[in-house]
Amino acid sequence: MNIDKQRGSEKLLAAWKARQLTEESVREIAQAMDKSPARIEEATVYGGANATGMRLSLSYAGDDVPMCGNDLLFWLKWHRMHGGEVKPPRILIDGTPWPDLIRMQLDFGHVVQPGNVLEGGISHLGLRGAVGG
Repeated sequence: MNIDKQRGSEKLLAAWKARQLTEESVREIAQAMDKSPARIEEATVYGGANATGMRLSLSYAGDDVPMCGNDLLFWLKWHRMHGGEVKPPRILIDGTPWPDLIRMQLDFGHVVQPGNVLEGGISHLGLRGAVGG
């Protein structure tokens, strides 16, 4: 059913189901990274046993630099399919006028760092649900 035509309760249930990473959604990320020329510098899963998000730190060097656009496109499509909080990626470019190295940080799902959440789910930026783990 089209999301514009869903009733409020259906939207709420869809959001509830999308809050956790599924094995299928993580498998999609892994398959995309297998095809990517990116070097995975770091991978962090947030939310403990009921993972809600994942952060990948990627780097591209030399001839692989132009390929980072493919990973950005995958990231956008993944969020469209699976939902989650779409935060702008962090991109650092080394080399002018032609990039020699690009580092990119992508968040999948709902990435809430436990250190940023205070008691009662109040963060430095506003209200958030506390994530166990």
